[in-house]
Amino acid sequence: VAANTRGLALINDLVEECGLEIVQAYMSHIQNNAESAVRNMLVEFSHSHNLPEIGSVKAEDFLDDGSSIKLTVTINRKSGTAIFDFKGTDPEVYGNLNAPPAVTASAVIYSLRCMVPNVDIPLNQGCLAPIEILIPEGCILSP
Repeated sequence: VAANTRGLALINDLVEECGLEIVQAYMSHIQNNAESAVRNMLVEFSHSHNLPEIGSVKAEDFLDDGSSIKLTVTINRKSGTAIFDFKGTDPEVYGNLNAPPAVTASAVIYSLRCMVPNVDIPLNQGCLAPIEILIPEGCILSP
């Protein structure tokens, strides 16, 4: 709460100093830049892995209890978009290994940002603009 309160105060100071229109314009530019960087990275990733124009890569990993998280990422080079599909991920478990969809989205956005080469972009919603995340209900990623 304290960090949000401090952030709000800083944004209010910035708006007071520069004006709302300018602050909103810069925020928009930052998100647009992040979106463009992620789209470009997706296209480059697709080429570097010799995927067709619409192609997929798959991964599976296991939690400490053996529960499986499965991911298929389908990249559309023409649109610079991707679908992160967690179909096949094991059902929710009794205990603390489950994660709500917001945690999954956080992991996706952080991973995307780390994969963007030679561009230092802040984490923001623009990173997820070209991304669709599909999480089956009742799995460990959507308990």
